[in-house]
Amino acid sequence: MSPTDIYKLQTLMANRVIGHRIIYRDTLDSTMNEVSRLGTSGNPEGTIVVAELQTSARGRFNRKWISPPGVNLLFSVLLRPNQAHLSQINMAATLAVSYTVRRFTNLQPTIKWPNDVRLRSRKVAGILIESTFRGQILQHSTLGIGMNVNFVTSASLEISETATSMLAESGQQFDRIKILSSTIETLDDLYTRICKNESLVGEWASELDTLGQTVRLESHGTVIEGNAESVDSQGNLVLRKRDGSIFTAVAGEVTLQTKNTTYSESDNAQST
Repeated sequence: MSPTDIYKLQTLMANRVIGHRIIYRDTLDSTMNEVSRLGTSGNPEGTIVVAELQTSARGRFNRKWISPPGVNLLFSVLLRPNQAHLSQINMAATLAVSYTVRRFTNLQPTIKWPNDVRLRSRKVAGILIESTFRGQILQHSTLGIGMNVNFVTSASLEISETATSMLAESGQQFDRIKILSSTIETLDDLYTRICKNESLVGEWASELDTLGQTVRLESHGTVIEGNAESVDSQGNLVLRKRDGSIFTAVAGEVTLQTKNTTYSESDNAQST
């Protein structure tokens, strides 16, 4: 992937909200940080920053993001959504990534609530969203996406059991600019639907592998176990606890549990 590739892609995206401006960097501290800076300085919605290497990349809960240069996709998007649509951004991003992975690999990715895309129960991509407010008013949101494309995850002992890549699962090398193009186009289409007040909840829920599972949720220092029954209109996870009561999780770390094992994941993932 080269600056010329990015310029050509930007030209193709000229009439779209997301991707009409794409900034490419060999090395950055974090594409999330860079997009946040651009948002604060008034840059237009839909600006994307792509980097080959990030020196201070992070995932949820400030986890380290592991990604060698030149094999994955690491990018962040500047959004200025209606505040009422904020909860739908994560849905659009995870769906866009999932649909792209499916399109290129012919495999069946799933989404682990709230923001991991998985292949065969291992993480292939992650999403991170950070929003900036002035008082109670949303100023901008930074959407970070990290996709493991041609990463040989088996070579990294730290993540080999919990993370995978499109290459590892399909046996194929992929043209990253084509993956990036597909993801941006799909994300822009979904974001346009959100801006027209369409809800993505039903579509998103159908891709979640968390629903119907017994889970352990850690949220704000509290541990809750129960069955993941559904998601509400905001994408919050609805759990039925062992005593029959309902708990609605706005955020947290979900661990899927089976009869004899507990399965969780570390971030190789995301973001940016």
